[in-house]
Amino acid sequence: MAFAPLSSEQVKTLTAQGCTAADWAQVTAAKGFDAARVRNVNFVGSVALGANGGTVEVEGVERSCGISNATIANCVIGSGVLIENIGSALANLKIEDNVVIQNVALIVAEPGAACGNGVEAESLNEGGGRELKLFNGLNSQIAYLHSIYRHNGAFIQNLEKLIDQEIEKVKGDKVTLAAGACITNCGTLRNVAVGPAAVIKGAQALEDGTVNSCPEHPTKVGSGVVAESFILSEGASVDCGAILGKSFVGQGTKMGKQYSAENSVYFANCEAFHGEGCAIFAGPYTVTHHKSTLMIASMFSFYNAGSGTNQSNHMYKLGPVHQGIFERGSKTGSFSYVLLEGHIGAFSVVIGKHMSNFALQNMPFSYILDSHGTSLLMPALNLTSIGTVRDGEKWPNRDKRKANNKRDLIVFDVYSPYTVEKMRNGVSDLKQLEKNSSEEDKMVAYGGAFIQRKRLAKAAAVYQNAIDRYLYGKVLDRIEAGIDAGKSLADIQASLKASGQTKAPTAWTDISGLLALSERMKAFEAEVAAGKVASMADFEAKLRKIYDGYSADEWDYVCAAFEAEYGKAPEALTAEEIKGAVEAWNKASETLSSMILVDSKKEYNASARIGYGLDQDEADKVKDFEAVRGTAETNKVVKKIESELESIKAHTAALKEKVAKLG
Repeated sequence: MAFAPLSSEQVKTLTAQGCTAADWAQVTAAKGFDAARVRNVNFVGSVALGANGGTVEVEGVERSCGISNATIANCVIGSGVLIENIGSALANLKIEDNVVIQNVALIVAEPGAACGNGVEAESLNEGGGRELKLFNGLNSQIAYLHSIYRHNGAFIQNLEKLIDQEIEKVKGDKVTLAAGACITNCGTLRNVAVGPAAVIKGAQALEDGTVNSCPEHPTKVGSGVVAESFILSEGASVDCGAILGKSFVGQGTKMGKQYSAENSVYFANCEAFHGEGCAIFAGPYTVTHHKSTLMIASMFSFYNAGSGTNQSNHMYKLGPVHQGIFERGSKTGSFSYVLLEGHIGAFSVVIGKHMSNFALQNMPFSYILDSHGTSLLMPALNLTSIGTVRDGEKWPNRDKRKANNKRDLIVFDVYSPYTVEKMRNGVSDLKQLEKNSSEEDKMVAYGGAFIQRKRLAKAAAVYQNAIDRYLYGKVLDRIEAGIDAGKSLADIQASLKASGQTKAPTAWTDISGLLALSERMKAFEAEVAAGKVASMADFEAKLRKIYDGYSADEWDYVCAAFEAEYGKAPEALTAEEIKGAVEAWNKASETLSSMILVDSKKEYNASARIGYGLDQDEADKVKDFEAVRGTAETNKVVKKIESELESIKAHTAALKEKVAKLG
């Protein structure tokens, strides 16, 4: 936009309408600027004014563009802007086209402000050592690597160089309020950059931060919010008196109802209300909704915190240096307590108060119960829970991210090389525990908890069913695809070969939502440590390549695990052995689904109806319950499991027919 000095007529009009300037020569305007639309404005320093014809919509009301009742200092103002009722001043800002600023106390910036970029959040470990440098392009994978890979000093040093490059890009002589942003009825904004189409309405005080946004998914900051040293990502919503300090809020994340976050990071699709997060690393889909919940010094993802959830990271010795790892899909029940250090396995549930340090990473899908002061581990129990099925289906459907660039790289699979390998380790550990213990032992110790000896074999069998269902299912999917394509047995066998490009296909890791082959991450780590990654864009591209290669790497895992479990590689299966594989898959699938179905129907037994049909006879209690909750026969989740059982039978029959053609 070209700006020219004001004409004498324009200066005259502005002066007549209550405008002043220390030096009118420093006030310039673009073609289309209408001086009649500017009233009671004090211009300080260099100010450039864009075309101000037309209207904008504010709260459903069409308003004429222009400026009134404001002090403007050292600003560049774009076209189609409405500015009015500024209590103190707008200073050192680049205000882009179609921005609305209305009823705001103060928006000022300092030259060179990084707006939250470069702030170090002490997430996961309050004692320091895992400081996480915030920047606009942060995602859950970069944050994980920056926080966790401290064993490799060269990697961290080079990663921080790349982050510093990104931080330098945001610095300038002015801070930007981007096109289409709307800032109304707010207190102070100091050194705060605002992204395109963002809506900031009623915020109390924002300082040293960035509100990233995009037209496809505007970011919203609402009433009473106080935030200092923060970055919000596209589509985030922070509202209702939330308080942020040294924190990052990811895409699609919702935060409000007086939630307090300090030195914490929240990535895609988290929800945080009422409670408090202190030094937490909240990976994708971390959810906390309750007033009495304090989450502290721990890492989560796909997590749900029950009311009153609490962790303790202070042993009153060296200070708050302890940390907790809650692997993906974990839950904590109401008023649960976990003493840190602790490592909870994937998709596990913690109920009650626990005073021992857990190392339960090889027992996924478990329940950890408080039994009279003893931590009781019930391995594999959550594999038979209808809740696990529901959770696995809801996460992809609840992805609220609408930005074109979905920053966090998320693999949603519940059954994956990561969790299946954990189950294989669990089977081995359970069998070893049974072998090394006496039949007279009622309980055996494991990882800071105790397991009832009588459950060891049963839990191992449940794990094995899940392993069989996954491995046989993956192999049969390829075989069926080959048959449907008209391939011969030899061609199908060839399609079942591993790529041969992986050295350790059974070692996997979860990089905060990204399930990845460990050797891929090791190779990536080595590249970064050697200084071979020149930019953050290159860094992200290499991570995305690992993400895009998940399916191929998963197949290599299936081949390796299949051979280890059953003594034969998938490519070596004969036609007769393929028939046996169909039977094995059917048995494992029906067994697990039947157990889940039984669990789901517990939601409809007599104990579930206790609070229904008040003062009514039993028949009316049942009617009241069914009017509110429905029946097992009508519940969509239960019906889905029943349908799945029928589908397993039908699929097995169809597979048998197809496989029979192989000879």
